[in-house]
Amino acid sequence: MEAYPDEYVDHNLPLIVLSGLEHVPGEEPSVSNRQLLEHHGPKISSELPLVQGERAQQLLGEFFAADGSQTPWNNKPNRIKGGLLGFKFRAVGREFSLPRRKAEPPTPVSPSLAPSGTSSPGAPPSWVLHSPISPLSPGSPVFPDGVTTPLWIAKHQHYIPSILISFFNFTSDPSRNSLHDNQLKSEINAIKATLQMSDYKTRHVVILLSDKTILEPPDIEDRLSNIRRATGLDPKTSMFFLPPDCSRVEVAAFVTSILTTLQPICVEYYRDLTKHTRRKKNRGHIPPPTAPPTRGTSQTLGAQGWGVRYEFKLGVFAEFRQEMDAAGRHYTFAFDALLGQDGIFETTPIWSPRWDETRLLADAIALRIIRCLLWNGLTTQAVQSWTNYRDRMRELVDRRGKGSSNYGWEAWETRWAKIMAELVHRADLPIFGITKSVDVESAIYAPPEKAIPVGERLPPWQLLHHPGYWSKLAAVHAKTRRSLAEEIPEDDRTPPGRSPASAVASRHGTYDTYLCPEPHVEMPLPDHEGFDHSAEIVDLMNESVAEFHARGQHRAVEKLNLELGKDLVKQKKYSEAFTILKPVWEGTKWREEKWPYLLFEIARNLYECARELPDVPTLVATQWELLSSTLRKDPTLPYDLMKCAASISPSEDSEPKPQVQLKEGAVTSFLSTSFIFAELEGHVGEPLPAQLVLTSNAQVGSSPVTLSKLKVQLDGSLRVIELEHKADEGSTTSKGKVTIIPVAVRESHDTSSPRSSYSGETELTISAGETKVFSFSLIFRESGPVNVINSTITIETEQFEVQYTGSSVVDPTLIWYPWFVEGSKGPRSKRLRAGEELLLNVLPKPPKMEIHLPNYRDQYYTDETITLQIELSNQEEDATSAVLSARFKGRSRTVPQISWGPPATSEAPPQLPTLSSPVEVEAEASPIRQPTHPVGTIPAGNSQTTSLSFTAPWDSSDHVLEIKVLYHTLSDPETPISKTLITDVVFIAPFEVNYSFLPRFHPEPWPSYFSPENVDVLDSAEAEANSSPLTPKGIVQRWHLGARIESFADESLVLLSAGIEVQGVVGGVFCDIAKSEDIDAKGDGKEIEILPRTPLNRAFVLETRKGSLDDRRAAHLDLTLRLEWGRKDGITLPSSDDGAQEVSDGRIRTALSIPRLTLPQPEPRVLLSSSPFPPSNPSSSSSTTTTIPSTHLTYTIENPTLHFLTFELSMEISETFAFSGPKFKTVNVLPVSRRGVRFVVTPLGLAGGRRGDGGVAGEGEGGGGKDGKDGVAAEGQGGGEMGILLKPVLRVVDRYFGKELRVLAAGEGVGMEKGGGVSVWVPVPSGREE
Repeated sequence: MEAYPDEYVDHNLPLIVLSGLEHVPGEEPSVSNRQLLEHHGPKISSELPLVQGERAQQLLGEFFAADGSQTPWNNKPNRIKGGLLGFKFRAVGREFSLPRRKAEPPTPVSPSLAPSGTSSPGAPPSWVLHSPISPLSPGSPVFPDGVTTPLWIAKHQHYIPSILISFFNFTSDPSRNSLHDNQLKSEINAIKATLQMSDYKTRHVVILLSDKTILEPPDIEDRLSNIRRATGLDPKTSMFFLPPDCSRVEVAAFVTSILTTLQPICVEYYRDLTKHTRRKKNRGHIPPPTAPPTRGTSQTLGAQGWGVRYEFKLGVFAEFRQEMDAAGRHYTFAFDALLGQDGIFETTPIWSPRWDETRLLADAIALRIIRCLLWNGLTTQAVQSWTNYRDRMRELVDRRGKGSSNYGWEAWETRWAKIMAELVHRADLPIFGITKSVDVESAIYAPPEKAIPVGERLPPWQLLHHPGYWSKLAAVHAKTRRSLAEEIPEDDRTPPGRSPASAVASRHGTYDTYLCPEPHVEMPLPDHEGFDHSAEIVDLMNESVAEFHARGQHRAVEKLNLELGKDLVKQKKYSEAFTILKPVWEGTKWREEKWPYLLFEIARNLYECARELPDVPTLVATQWELLSSTLRKDPTLPYDLMKCAASISPSEDSEPKPQVQLKEGAVTSFLSTSFIFAELEGHVGEPLPAQLVLTSNAQVGSSPVTLSKLKVQLDGSLRVIELEHKADEGSTTSKGKVTIIPVAVRESHDTSSPRSSYSGETELTISAGETKVFSFSLIFRESGPVNVINSTITIETEQFEVQYTGSSVVDPTLIWYPWFVEGSKGPRSKRLRAGEELLLNVLPKPPKMEIHLPNYRDQYYTDETITLQIELSNQEEDATSAVLSARFKGRSRTVPQISWGPPATSEAPPQLPTLSSPVEVEAEASPIRQPTHPVGTIPAGNSQTTSLSFTAPWDSSDHVLEIKVLYHTLSDPETPISKTLITDVVFIAPFEVNYSFLPRFHPEPWPSYFSPENVDVLDSAEAEANSSPLTPKGIVQRWHLGARIESFADESLVLLSAGIEVQGVVGGVFCDIAKSEDIDAKGDGKEIEILPRTPLNRAFVLETRKGSLDDRRAAHLDLTLRLEWGRKDGITLPSSDDGAQEVSDGRIRTALSIPRLTLPQPEPRVLLSSSPFPPSNPSSSSSTTTTIPSTHLTYTIENPTLHFLTFELSMEISETFAFSGPKFKTVNVLPVSRRGVRFVVTPLGLAGGRRGDGGVAGEGEGGGGKDGKDGVAAEGQGGGEMGILLKPVLRVVDRYFGKELRVLAAGEGVGMEKGGGVSVWVPVPSGREE
């Protein structure tokens, strides 16, 4: 926007003049003819000195901090401090001149200038005076038919303030207070009088800077009141007082409060000017000029022009008020009046200076319309307005002007695009903010505003793009401008002083020079100064590149840099072009994205720069890329890589031979390599055929290249394959054909690396379109995958050395690879299957060692110590030296540890380590590797056996055992061979145990509640202090724990012993194991054989006692069932004659956790026990077998509480038995005591069953008999005594609580029924079975 006057393009802000502070230069307007505004106008001055000091400087700085000249042109709030509108400030010192209100009468008076209203020749003329810059004043630059001038905007923006602020010192000196106050009154009244005489409505504001606070001298308030009354200043809006010693924050707040107060005054000032302008517009006639123009040759401004002038003024005043909506409407009205059918352009001749002035005004109005639209966020409408004005102006210029096919129009297009870029930049729209976050992308264009109908399809060029887009558009027009300027004939480029007048007049009618130089300056002759097109293009391109780069549009940045570089090369500015093109060429993605045209352009121009500078590395690199046939061919280039730098002589400072490093992806190569094997798999020690293919895709007609070295780097046991050039005079190359060359390669070993290398020599000269296939065989010494890391092509000349590093793997998308073979008509290719991601898999040498496990079982048991025999059978043709290793793999938390048997070469077996428990590892942990076990030498055809041992884990799990033998033959110790045996090892739990837990009657008497020796026990507080925890004094209780053991094994097992252990107690209880038998009664102390799926019962008696009688807590028992067992064929008795440590004897010890047993809280309960009636007497005669069978039932009521309880008992009558005892009875039970009630029960029918038969024996928990175990029925064992199952029902009800107690089985021959109740087994003597 620098081509336009600042007054036309700057945003208008309310003007405030600061008088009395230091003068700030540089604030004066830059328009011409400003003497029309400055001379002979009212002058405001003061004799009082300037206000100086630190406080004055702070005030000046704070006022200028609120200046809105450089703020963004948008409607975002809080753009200025305090959320104020922007202001324009001028610091003028003590003197300031206002413009004249009316122009001076024209002098000297001539008859042609005499006003038409003069009454007589002798009378003084009666002039109608107007503004000095009005089209009606003869001295105005727009007289008589001009519309407006920038001076009018400068008048209101720089000379006529809305507010004049005067700063005065306010001192407190009792001897001079009166004089000082009078001076202030005089100066203020003089300034107000001058403003009143000027006929301007500028508001006067006074700020007094005191040297004391208002509280210190008592007369300050009176003095201030006196000044206000004498000057007529409004104390709220026209007079302000600043005390001394104010901090910077207080000064800033003071300035903000003043501006907040003055802001509505400023707005009202410009609203009054708007009203005045609207009244002048609506008066309906054109005022007469001060003096008529030259009669017969000129006309005054018409009504259409005055309408444009007034609408423009209204728009400017609305912009002063920051009402951009109203300003945009007025500008639009003025714009339509300019370009309408009857507009100013239609009545102004092209040769008139008014034509260019009107174009200047039209550009300013269009610019302001776009600014108003951007201010209000109407981005799409702003672009449409910009495009509409461009199209209308092109149509106007083509129709009435000098056309749009000249450099003048392209200069205007360039300027118009630059204006849009600057407007978008100054608008600082949030949509175009640069984001530094990686996750958020910066917007490149603004979406349509809400005013656009939804669904309306808009072309992309009607959307507002960021400033870089418009700078790029300006650069395009600048290039077109330069092209058109270059077409100017030489005669028109001659300076006017050397050209005839007719030629100069012809130029004026041919070339459009609106805001652009004449033809002789636009494109000067050689050795003449003129316009620098290249500098303008470079500046525009750099601005565009900066914007595109800031928004991450890297492709656009590369394209712009390419265009800029091409332009600089065209101007032969090679150094600048090289600086721009080199980074683009190195980092472009055009190679990856297959853009050969763009790649050729940048490589070709960079090659030109490198040749002219010169730069040998870049020259070689670009020549390498230009040789590729994927880029188009340039007939002017010499495609000869070997001699591309021959014309460049090395300087004394440079290296004798530059090193050029090229990589795949960073440059497009004309040479490519591929390396493949004949097979996807091979074995160690076998020759494997391979081919290294070198292909040239150089431009047709290019010179051959000779490689110095061709190297392929591999991973695996082979390190590198290197071919060196060896000239072969007898060999000739055939262009465009395939040549297969056998190469003799040599294996070598480097001491610094264990991997081997191969090298060879051959002819490495290749022409364009030729393919050379180097064939050889390789031998690998180690197994494993083999892939190509890279390949390196080295070319060395006298001027340079270049190395190109690339991949040697063919296209991975191919499903087959070419393998070249000799055919009858020359070399041909056949298809080989491609590997997925592997070039070659080198397999180990096939093993001939067999691994057997003679004593392997399909199933093992937990906690078992297992020894596996491993037999190695050597089927090799030579003796071997072997080493064994084994490991377990699985997802279980427990992984067994492995220990090895004695080595084969040892005379005595080593001591086996003690395996106490498996090793705990995490579920996803890697397998535990055990140390290797040397086997020793195994002769050919022989076998050798060793063993490994491990302890099975405690839980059921599946594992995989991997046994690996690593060996080598004695004849080839450098080739390791391995054989692996993988087998599943399943560990299962051999037993499943079900448990029953029932109470039993304990014969021991309870402690008496009334006994003196238990008084201290009943006192809980004293008991805790005196009783010893080792001497429990609570009630002893007996419990029955039944274990039903069932084997899940597929074979018979031997149970040697079974017992329980107390692991822990909770609740202050003491537990003793009163009875625990290890073998069955019928086992006679020997081991018991357990058949698969056959249950075996075990019973245990526990006695528990609380520490004191007042302990009412529930208790818990944690017990463990320990079983000692073994396989039927694996039990051996340990023997040790010398007392040494015993080896495993086949005994397996398993610990099974019993679910936690809960002892209920001490509450009343009823226990039922039975005994024979009459009691059996061993000395009785055999006649007792004929006695009627009866049973003695004892119901024991226990009261462990500290309350006296009364129970009501009732025995129900049954048809199956008769009983002797109370049918109804009331029993009183003292605290901490028990009582028994006895009944004799006799069966009424003798039909019974044999104990253990189905349907006869009791089905409850612990239904029992005399089988040697308390309450455990020997079901399924067969046999057993005859008896009858009775179900007596005794109801025991607590009289007080009304709660019925459940009867619990608590003795031999008593069991619990599943549906509730108890059952009693009454044995029948053998003599009464019938």
